Amino acid sequence: MSVLEKLMSWLQTFPQWDDGVRIDGLEPVPGSLGLFPQGVQELGSREDILGNVQVDNRLTVVLYRITAGEDDRAEDAAWLLALQDWVQQQSLAGLTPRLGDVPHRQRIRAERGRLKEPAQTGTGRYAVTITAEYVTKIDN
Repeated sequence: MSVLEKLMSWLQTFPQWDDGVRIDGLEPVPGSLGLFPQGVQELGSREDILGNVQVDNRLTVVLYRITAGEDDRAEDAAWLLALQDWVQQQSLAGLTPRLGDVPHRQRIRAERGRLKEPAQTGTGRYAVTITAEYVTKIDN
């Protein structure tokens, strides 16, 4: 299972998760969710005397949720904040999926939650950036 698939499966265990999520797509229906991968960034690496390498990685994805309208914005904002709190609690408690090879050096964060593109009809998109930092080992 890929890192993205592990992350997506875990996110779907959030107690308030709505049914389904699309990768790189978003249905124009209130409550729909889309996960947009932003890629993996190599933060650094270390090599030991035997030639084994540890690479520090950061995966970034943006999760979008279509709002139901102006009357439901408080509910949508509460959902977003609850997701961010849940991700933090899960990460600190070590309950996130194992993405890399060194579990104690893994951290997942959900941050920068915000309303984007509010339309005149009252609908819009909420976005939250999810980052996962993990270590990959490459043995010689």
